Amino acid sequence: MSIKWKKWTALLLAGLIGFSSYGSARAAGVDQGMVSDGADQDTQAVDTGERTQSEDAGQGIRPENTDQSIQPEDEAQIAQPGDANVTGTDDASAPEGERPVVNAEIGENPGVEADISENDQDIHADITTDDEQDDHVVITEEDKPYLALGANLNNEQKNTVLNLMGVDPANLDQYQVVTVTNEEEHRYLDAYLDASIIGTRALSSVVIVKRDKGDGIHISTKNISYCTIGMYKNALATAGLEDADVIIAGPFPLSGTAALIGAMKAYADMEEAEIDTQSLDAAMNEIVVTGELNESLGDDVRTEEFIAYVKQKVVEGGLQSKEKIQEVLADACDKFEITLSEGEKESITALMEKIGSLDIDLDSLIEQAGSIYDSLKEMESSGGFLSKIAAFFKDLLDAIVRFFENLF
Repeated sequence: MSIKWKKWTALLLAGLIGFSSYGSARAAGVDQGMVSDGADQDTQAVDTGERTQSEDAGQGIRPENTDQSIQPEDEAQIAQPGDANVTGTDDASAPEGERPVVNAEIGENPGVEADISENDQDIHADITTDDEQDDHVVITEEDKPYLALGANLNNEQKNTVLNLMGVDPANLDQYQVVTVTNEEEHRYLDAYLDASIIGTRALSSVVIVKRDKGDGIHISTKNISYCTIGMYKNALATAGLEDADVIIAGPFPLSGTAALIGAMKAYADMEEAEIDTQSLDAAMNEIVVTGELNESLGDDVRTEEFIAYVKQKVVEGGLQSKEKIQEVLADACDKFEITLSEGEKESITALMEKIGSLDIDLDSLIEQAGSIYDSLKEMESSGGFLSKIAAFFKDLLDAIVRFFENLF
């Protein structure tokens, strides 16, 4: 009896400790697949050696278009979006306070913005990808793709971006090419972000190819550290993009906001149609709102599914009134066990009012962002976001009760 008691006690304690560790890791946002693309990269190689990044780096919207090389007199290190490093002539061993840093985040002073020319310094950053959600898109010249390039790329940066997208720079004249300007970024983002955060350069770029009807949207990203693949899918489906393979790339890790505009410009060019400016405005609004919520929740997949769920219910019900949308939002918070601040409620409601006024086909929305809505179907069929965890605890408690019943 004593041996049996010790055996069962050890097993139960091991199970509880293991589950507690899992829950703590999930709550901290370090469960695999739950960390946003903007999360810090532990170590970045720079000209002067290895430098460890802080735990809270990479949070918030960072300007993808901050100028990228440093005037010799500045000798400053500028923290690039996604925690890439650009190094001037400063010593890596110098105290942190003596190395001016631009680290622009929503609602914060972006700091000292160095005025830099494109030829002063090379950029050193590892290529980053969203491995958890990446659709592993491959586009070839035979696909007759369309390109949208950031207007402020210098030649070296343009070649880097093209190579990441699988485009031979020597054959660029064989492609349909449009550009995305910083002025266009400001046109669509000034209503949602401070102009200093949007910055002065458009750098992220897109290659897109039309696929067969019903294929949906498939996306790969390279060096995009703020906008996740799920965020792009949600927003592009809102904007009306259909059945396309998309690769979005930056010359180094950056936010990727210009790429959303680029994708729609290239798509409109491909379809020989005008851009629906209302839909694109809603899509840009959605990117910002989703990004801000993700900062709060620290879980990109959960954030994307939450926004997709609310959007689905709004489109499905043809909802446009603030009161009805708030009812849907409250229901979603219960299902996902999310608590929103008043500011978050207001921003999501305003976004959904805008989406509700668009002529969006629900079947097309679900088809285009299929992977996200497939997860929502699974969640609802299982009875809720945390139903599996609840079931685990129930089974565990039942096992404990049976154990003591058998014991005595």
